[in-house]
Amino acid sequence: MPSPPEQGAKVQIATKPFRLNSFRGAPSYPSGFEGWRGTSPELGDVSVTYPFRPGEYELSSIVQGEGIPTVRYHTKGLHVVSGLFMPTLNRGTLRVGEDEVTMSRNRLGVTEQSRALHLTHGGDEYRLWAISRLHYALARKPSGERPGVTVQVEQSGKHGMRAMKSGRMHLSFTIEGCAEPTDIALAVMFSGVDRSTLTAGGSVRAMFARGSDQAVELGTGL
Repeated sequence: MPSPPEQGAKVQIATKPFRLNSFRGAPSYPSGFEGWRGTSPELGDVSVTYPFRPGEYELSSIVQGEGIPTVRYHTKGLHVVSGLFMPTLNRGTLRVGEDEVTMSRNRLGVTEQSRALHLTHGGDEYRLWAISRLHYALARKPSGERPGVTVQVEQSGKHGMRAMKSGRMHLSFTIEGCAEPTDIALAVMFSGVDRSTLTAGGSVRAMFARGSDQAVELGTGL
């Protein structure tokens, strides 16, 4: 299990805002959209990719960069093929390098904070919540002498494949505190994960979808 940086250890930090721009994928990607990429002034080049192919049973996103750890998010199941083009929070597996990150959330929460996704990586605890459909925040709790930090991420313009594949969309990252490489990598990752169930509208739709799925299972005797 990874450990937080030792006292006195030199850790590269990020405090300055930065931006990631959407970019089009290779012709082999039917969606014409592959992800987001840009440069952090302190941590160098950063990218998140989630090449989408319709009808796949499994979807994955990956974050890579010069000064950040590689992060992968993977989900599978029939729920990922109904109009989605990125992994969902259901049945997801998140890894920083080779280390799995523990995730939990209250699907019945009535506020943004109560619906937040809670993550644990080594000795660090995080909380991810929706501010709006295109705006979210990731916060790391203080630990020992290390203060906490919050990274906010907001997408410009409209959501949807048509807007994103235009190549003119961008994500704005703002940092409250001193973010470490893993903080940034995790914040970037959730731009490549469908976060709709963290919003009020998305959680209601998900609740009705779960009810429909259960009704189908009862009707078919599964």
